[in-house]
Amino acid sequence: MATDNSSDDRGLDDDARPDISALASAVISVLNDKADVTAQTIRTSVVHKLVKATLRDGAFNAEMLLNDLKDSRVAPEQIVDIYIPEAARELGVMWSDDAIGFAKVTIATARLQGLLTLLAPPWSAKPAEHAEGVNTLLILLSNDTHTLGPHVATAQLRRMGASVRLLFGPDASTILRVLMDEHYDLVMFSCSRTDGLATVANMVKRIRAGLNVTPPIALGGLVLNLTDRVKEKTGVDLVTRDVKVAFKLCDKKRLTTRSVAR
Repeated sequence: MATDNSSDDRGLDDDARPDISALASAVISVLNDKADVTAQTIRTSVVHKLVKATLRDGAFNAEMLLNDLKDSRVAPEQIVDIYIPEAARELGVMWSDDAIGFAKVTIATARLQGLLTLLAPPWSAKPAEHAEGVNTLLILLSNDTHTLGPHVATAQLRRMGASVRLLFGPDASTILRVLMDEHYDLVMFSCSRTDGLATVANMVKRIRAGLNVTPPIALGGLVLNLTDRVKEKTGVDLVTRDVKVAFKLCDKKRLTTRSVAR
Protein backbone atom coordinates (compact mmCIF):
# COMPACT_ATOMS: atom_id res chain seq x y z
CA MET A 1 0.00 0.00 0.00
CA ALA A 2 1.36 3.38 -1.00
CA THR A 3 1.57 5.86 1.82
CA ASP A 4 2.73 9.46 1.71
CA ASN A 5 4.72 10.33 4.82
CA SER A 6 6.34 13.48 3.54
CA SER A 7 4.48 15.77 5.95
CA ASP A 8 6.25 16.95 9.07
CA ASP A 9 5.08 18.65 12.24
CA ARG A 10 8.13 19.51 14.27
CA GLY A 11 6.50 22.88 14.84
CA LEU A 12 4.02 21.40 17.32
CA ASP A 13 4.21 22.88 20.82
CA ASP A 14 5.70 20.55 23.40
CA ASP A 15 2.49 20.79 25.43
CA ALA A 16 0.61 19.17 22.54
CA ARG A 17 2.98 16.24 22.33
CA PRO A 18 3.31 13.13 24.53
CA ASP A 19 6.09 12.98 27.09
CA ILE A 20 9.26 13.37 25.03
CA SER A 21 11.69 11.87 27.53
CA ALA A 22 9.56 8.72 27.74
CA LEU A 23 9.19 8.62 23.99
CA ALA A 24 12.95 8.58 23.60
CA SER A 25 13.08 5.21 25.33
CA ALA A 26 9.94 3.75 23.76
CA VAL A 27 7.71 5.20 21.08
CA ILE A 28 5.03 2.72 21.97
CA SER A 29 4.11 0.66 25.01
CA VAL A 30 6.12 -2.50 24.55
CA LEU A 31 5.35 -5.23 27.10
CA ASN A 32 8.45 -7.33 26.53
CA ASP A 33 11.41 -6.98 28.89
CA LYS A 34 14.32 -4.86 27.59
CA ALA A 35 16.70 -6.92 29.74
CA ASP A 36 15.88 -10.02 27.70
CA VAL A 37 16.68 -8.10 24.52
CA THR A 38 20.02 -6.75 25.65
CA ALA A 39 21.07 -10.25 26.71
CA GLN A 40 21.06 -11.14 23.02
CA THR A 41 23.29 -9.80 20.27
CA ILE A 42 21.46 -7.03 18.41
CA ARG A 43 22.55 -6.42 14.84
CA THR A 44 22.38 -2.65 14.41
CA SER A 45 22.31 -3.09 10.64
CA VAL A 46 18.95 -4.87 10.95
CA VAL A 47 17.55 -2.13 13.18
CA HIS A 48 18.69 0.55 10.73
CA LYS A 49 17.21 -1.41 7.82
CA LEU A 50 13.81 -1.49 9.54
CA VAL A 51 13.94 2.20 10.43
CA LYS A 52 15.00 3.24 6.93
CA ALA A 53 12.37 1.07 5.25
CA THR A 54 9.50 2.29 7.45
CA LEU A 55 10.49 5.95 7.02
CA ARG A 56 10.87 5.76 3.24
CA ASP A 57 8.46 7.95 1.24
CA GLY A 58 6.04 6.28 -1.12
CA ALA A 59 4.98 2.63 -1.21
CA PHE A 60 5.95 0.25 1.59
CA ASN A 61 6.37 -3.41 0.65
CA ALA A 62 6.24 -5.36 3.89
CA GLU A 63 6.66 -8.78 2.27
CA MET A 64 9.76 -7.68 0.38
CA LEU A 65 11.29 -6.31 3.57
CA LEU A 66 10.60 -9.53 5.46
CA ASN A 67 12.10 -11.60 2.65
CA ASP A 68 15.18 -9.38 2.78
CA LEU A 69 15.49 -9.98 6.52
CA LYS A 70 14.99 -13.70 5.99
CA ASP A 71 17.84 -13.69 3.47
CA SER A 72 19.93 -11.99 6.18
CA ARG A 73 19.15 -14.94 8.48
CA VAL A 74 16.94 -13.05 10.88
CA ALA A 75 14.32 -15.36 12.39
CA PRO A 76 10.67 -14.23 12.57
CA GLU A 77 10.64 -14.44 16.38
CA GLN A 78 13.71 -12.19 16.51
CA ILE A 79 11.96 -9.61 14.35
CA VAL A 80 8.96 -9.63 16.70
CA ASP A 81 10.79 -9.78 20.03
CA ILE A 82 13.90 -7.73 19.28
CA TYR A 83 14.02 -5.75 16.08
CA ILE A 84 10.54 -4.24 15.89
CA PRO A 85 10.76 -2.89 19.47
CA GLU A 86 14.33 -1.68 18.85
CA ALA A 87 13.28 0.06 15.64
CA ALA A 88 10.43 1.73 17.54
CA ARG A 89 12.88 2.95 20.19
CA GLU A 90 15.15 4.34 17.48
CA LEU A 91 12.19 6.22 16.02
CA GLY A 92 11.54 7.61 19.49
CA VAL A 93 15.10 8.88 19.75
CA MET A 94 14.85 10.48 16.31
CA TRP A 95 11.61 12.23 17.28
CA SER A 96 13.07 13.38 20.59
CA ASP A 97 16.03 14.83 18.69
CA ASP A 98 13.66 16.56 16.24
CA ALA A 99 15.15 14.56 13.37
CA ILE A 100 11.65 13.49 12.28
CA GLY A 101 8.13 14.72 12.99
CA PHE A 102 5.09 13.12 14.54
CA ALA A 103 3.50 12.25 11.19
CA LYS A 104 6.51 10.22 10.10
CA VAL A 105 6.73 8.48 13.48
CA THR A 106 3.06 7.56 13.25
CA ILE A 107 3.37 6.15 9.72
CA ALA A 108 6.58 4.28 10.49
CA THR A 109 5.05 2.76 13.64
CA ALA A 110 1.97 1.68 11.67
CA ARG A 111 4.26 -0.01 9.17
CA LEU A 112 6.08 -1.86 11.94
CA GLN A 113 2.70 -2.99 13.23
CA GLY A 114 1.84 -4.18 9.73
CA LEU A 115 4.88 -6.46 9.83
CA LEU A 116 3.43 -8.12 12.91
CA THR A 117 0.32 -9.03 10.95
CA LEU A 118 2.50 -11.10 8.62
CA LEU A 119 4.68 -12.53 11.39
CA ALA A 120 2.21 -13.41 14.14
CA PRO A 121 0.71 -16.91 14.16
CA PRO A 122 -2.74 -16.77 12.51
CA TRP A 123 -4.55 -17.99 15.60
CA SER A 124 -8.19 -17.25 16.27
CA ALA A 125 -9.10 -14.85 19.04
CA LYS A 126 -11.82 -17.32 20.11
CA PRO A 127 -11.00 -18.82 23.53
CA ALA A 128 -9.40 -22.24 23.40
CA GLU A 129 -11.59 -25.14 24.43
CA HIS A 130 -8.90 -27.63 25.44
CA ALA A 131 -7.80 -27.86 29.07
CA GLU A 132 -4.22 -26.71 28.47
CA GLY A 133 -5.15 -23.66 26.39
CA VAL A 134 -4.41 -20.28 27.97
CA ASN A 135 -7.08 -17.75 27.06
CA THR A 136 -5.93 -14.14 27.38
CA LEU A 137 -7.94 -10.92 27.23
CA LEU A 138 -5.75 -7.93 26.30
CA ILE A 139 -7.34 -4.52 26.92
CA LEU A 140 -6.33 -1.12 25.52
CA LEU A 141 -7.88 2.06 26.89
CA SER A 142 -9.95 4.31 24.63
CA ASN A 143 -7.50 7.24 24.81
CA ASP A 144 -4.43 5.06 24.27
CA THR A 145 -3.01 5.45 20.77
CA HIS A 146 0.12 3.36 21.38
CA THR A 147 -0.94 0.04 19.86
CA LEU A 148 2.30 -1.44 18.53
CA GLY A 149 3.38 -2.74 21.94
CA PRO A 150 0.15 -4.65 22.59
CA HIS A 151 0.38 -6.19 19.13
CA VAL A 152 3.94 -7.32 19.90
CA ALA A 153 2.65 -8.83 23.14
CA THR A 154 -0.16 -10.56 21.25
CA ALA A 155 2.31 -12.13 18.82
CA GLN A 156 4.48 -13.32 21.69
CA LEU A 157 1.54 -14.80 23.62
CA ARG A 158 0.23 -16.64 20.60
CA ARG A 159 3.68 -18.06 19.95
CA MET A 160 3.61 -19.42 23.53
CA GLY A 161 0.34 -21.18 22.76
CA ALA A 162 -2.17 -18.67 24.12
CA SER A 163 -5.40 -17.61 22.47
CA VAL A 164 -5.62 -13.81 22.61
CA ARG A 165 -8.58 -11.48 22.25
CA LEU A 166 -7.95 -7.73 22.03
CA LEU A 167 -10.48 -5.17 23.22
CA PHE A 168 -9.94 -1.58 22.07
CA GLY A 169 -11.45 1.11 24.28
CA PRO A 170 -14.09 -0.97 26.10
CA ASP A 171 -15.98 0.32 29.12
CA ALA A 172 -16.10 -1.64 32.37
CA SER A 173 -19.52 -3.14 31.56
CA THR A 174 -18.26 -4.52 28.25
CA ILE A 175 -15.22 -6.10 29.89
CA LEU A 176 -17.36 -7.68 32.59
CA ARG A 177 -19.82 -9.05 30.02
CA VAL A 178 -16.98 -10.59 27.97
CA LEU A 179 -15.50 -12.21 31.08
CA MET A 180 -18.91 -13.61 32.04
CA ASP A 181 -19.65 -14.95 28.57
CA GLU A 182 -16.25 -16.53 27.93
CA HIS A 183 -13.58 -18.17 30.08
CA TYR A 184 -10.25 -16.35 30.36
CA ASP A 185 -7.17 -17.43 32.30
CA LEU A 186 -5.46 -14.03 32.17
CA VAL A 187 -6.49 -10.40 31.79
CA MET A 188 -3.87 -7.88 30.66
CA PHE A 189 -4.15 -4.10 30.50
CA SER A 190 -1.85 -2.01 28.32
CA CYS A 191 -1.54 1.60 29.43
CA SER A 192 0.74 4.37 28.17
CA ARG A 193 -0.66 7.39 30.05
CA THR A 194 -0.69 8.17 33.75
CA ASP A 195 -4.20 9.60 33.50
CA GLY A 196 -5.38 6.16 32.42
CA LEU A 197 -4.50 4.49 35.73
CA ALA A 198 -7.70 5.66 37.44
CA THR A 199 -9.71 4.10 34.61
CA VAL A 200 -7.80 0.83 34.97
CA ALA A 201 -8.39 0.89 38.73
CA ASN A 202 -12.14 1.31 38.21
CA MET A 203 -12.24 -1.51 35.68
CA VAL A 204 -10.28 -3.83 37.97
CA LYS A 205 -12.65 -3.02 40.83
CA ARG A 206 -15.68 -3.80 38.65
CA ILE A 207 -14.13 -7.08 37.49
CA ARG A 208 -13.42 -8.26 41.02
CA ALA A 209 -16.87 -7.25 42.24
CA GLY A 210 -18.70 -8.85 39.32
CA LEU A 211 -17.00 -12.26 39.11
CA ASN A 212 -17.02 -15.09 41.62
CA VAL A 213 -13.57 -16.19 40.44
CA THR A 214 -11.28 -13.52 39.01
CA PRO A 215 -8.47 -14.48 36.63
CA PRO A 216 -5.02 -12.97 37.27
CA ILE A 217 -4.87 -9.34 36.14
CA ALA A 218 -1.63 -7.84 34.84
CA LEU A 219 -0.71 -4.38 33.58
CA GLY A 220 2.12 -3.27 31.33
CA GLY A 221 3.02 -0.50 28.95
CA LEU A 222 4.76 2.84 28.72
CA VAL A 223 3.08 4.06 31.91
CA LEU A 224 5.53 1.93 33.90
CA ASN A 225 8.25 4.37 32.81
CA LEU A 226 6.24 7.42 33.85
CA THR A 227 5.20 6.79 37.45
CA ASP A 228 5.66 4.46 40.41
CA ARG A 229 3.38 2.39 42.66
CA VAL A 230 1.30 1.37 39.65
CA LYS A 231 0.24 -1.90 41.29
CA GLU A 232 -1.09 -0.09 44.34
CA LYS A 233 -2.83 2.58 42.25
CA THR A 234 -4.68 0.10 40.06
CA GLY A 235 -5.25 -2.99 42.19
CA VAL A 236 -3.83 -5.38 39.57
CA ASP A 237 -2.03 -8.55 40.58
CA LEU A 238 1.12 -7.82 38.61
CA VAL A 239 2.86 -5.00 36.74
CA THR A 240 5.44 -6.11 34.17
CA ARG A 241 6.90 -5.35 30.76
CA ASP A 242 7.45 -9.05 30.14
CA VAL A 243 4.56 -11.12 28.83
CA LYS A 244 6.41 -14.26 29.88
CA VAL A 245 6.13 -13.18 33.53
CA ALA A 246 2.39 -12.57 33.12
CA PHE A 247 2.06 -15.94 31.44
CA LYS A 248 3.77 -17.63 34.41
CA LEU A 249 1.39 -15.84 36.79
CA CYS A 250 -1.46 -17.34 34.84
CA ASP A 251 0.04 -20.84 35.01
CA LYS A 252 0.60 -20.48 38.77
CA LYS A 253 -3.02 -19.48 39.34
CA ARG A 254 -4.29 -22.35 37.18
CA LEU A 255 -2.13 -24.90 38.99
CA THR A 256 -3.29 -23.57 42.37
CA THR A 257 -6.91 -23.84 41.30
CA ARG A 258 -6.42 -27.43 40.13
CA SER A 259 -4.71 -28.39 43.40
CA VAL A 260 -7.59 -26.98 45.45
CA ALA A 261 -10.09 -28.82 43.23
CA ARG A 262 -8.38 -32.13 43.98
